[in-house]
Amino acid sequence: MTEYETRLQSALSLLAPPMDDGPAWEDVVARSATRPAFRWKLGALALALLLTAGLVAGAFAQGLLHDSLGRLSAWAGDQPGEPAPEEQATFDRQNAAAYAHFPKGTRVGRLVHAELNSRGYDLLGFRDGSNLCLRVVPSPVPRHPNSPECVPERELRRLGTPIATVGGHLRAPLPDGSGFTMLYGLASDAVAGVEVRERGRPLGSAVVGNNAFLFAVSDHPRFLSAGPPVVLRATDQQGTIADVPLETAPMISKVDPTALPGPDRVERAITNGSIGWLERGEARGEPFQFPDHGPQRIVESRLLQPDPASSFRIGIAFAKGTNWQTNGGWYCLSWQWPLIRNSLSSMCARADSVETGLMYGGAWMSSALQFPLWVGLASDDVTRIELIHRDGSRVPVSLADNVFSFQTRRGEALKLVAYDSENRVVRVEIVGGNGSGLRGYSVAP
Repeated sequence: MTEYETRLQSALSLLAPPMDDGPAWEDVVARSATRPAFRWKLGALALALLLTAGLVAGAFAQGLLHDSLGRLSAWAGDQPGEPAPEEQATFDRQNAAAYAHFPKGTRVGRLVHAELNSRGYDLLGFRDGSNLCLRVVPSPVPRHPNSPECVPERELRRLGTPIATVGGHLRAPLPDGSGFTMLYGLASDAVAGVEVRERGRPLGSAVVGNNAFLFAVSDHPRFLSAGPPVVLRATDQQGTIADVPLETAPMISKVDPTALPGPDRVERAITNGSIGWLERGEARGEPFQFPDHGPQRIVESRLLQPDPASSFRIGIAFAKGTNWQTNGGWYCLSWQWPLIRNSLSSMCARADSVETGLMYGGAWMSSALQFPLWVGLASDDVTRIELIHRDGSRVPVSLADNVFSFQTRRGEALKLVAYDSENRVVRVEIVGGNGSGLRGYSVAP
């Protein structure tokens, strides 16, 4: 066997396991000796395989950079992390007391533990269908309920990053005048460490485990400037680095609708939209006592589940003010998270707010929220809603009894498009942008 053939055999053996049976390599070479064309093709094939092997080796060397959050081994079962009996008991009590409920039998696991100002905090994890949920206990903000923050698995896969911040607090003030920063999220199997940096300056390292991370440090309670100054640096066992910015911009930047895929104009303008069943007092969903909302008198209120894949609920109400005969009634929304008895946010607007098809808003649960939840009402004219991402992918928005909800990624501008029964575009909205997810803006007909 020549030196060339020896090297060729070695290269091929790297790409395929050895076989106990079958013709020997020398036999293959001998039978090909009388076929120069075969030997040439074999050499070309070997060269291609060697190049492929080099690419594969390079891919392994850059494994962290190409790793995604679709690989979360600790979340493979129905309980991520380690058993947490005390937290499970508290979870079950709070779940039973709230208007919105996670499915009975939801199992809570302890992912990681961190210390801050001589106090311990646990990051808990649990599933809600296809959503992955995180919650820090105890609440790091005094007298503030720590609602669970859930992310659809599809949004995690779309990121294409080895880590994702889900929530936390940036330079949150404490009663004694001090402050703190806490960030938490999910990490792929390849991640061994997470360092938080601000404008190139290390702020500290997170505790990493069970495909999650928790970062907590004392910090000066000043407002974080706009822009993406915070970066989370993920590393693997080999020291490979992947920097993932944390979106912190407080405002939404407008985007040219024509710069995004999908419709950029309305095909049918709605001018008298309404929600008939609510104004007629039909008993849909579940009974619900809408929280007091100023001068408006609640006439009818119900609790609805806009998305069957999520345990989140929305309270919806029809109200009348003192001058409702002249100016019309009001539609009200109330966000209802599982584990939280009282609504953390609600809104009311004139009933004519759905005259153009949609009324909606987003929730800001914490300064570091990265996947804001949007809820809204659609008029009777709207039969279908979809999200269109910058890459052209389309995601149907669940619409039931005129209510809808969806999640976006903070810092991503995308289109929310509503259609009527004849598939005509009746509303186009730009949501997300560089902001917190508090509101979007309409595209004029």
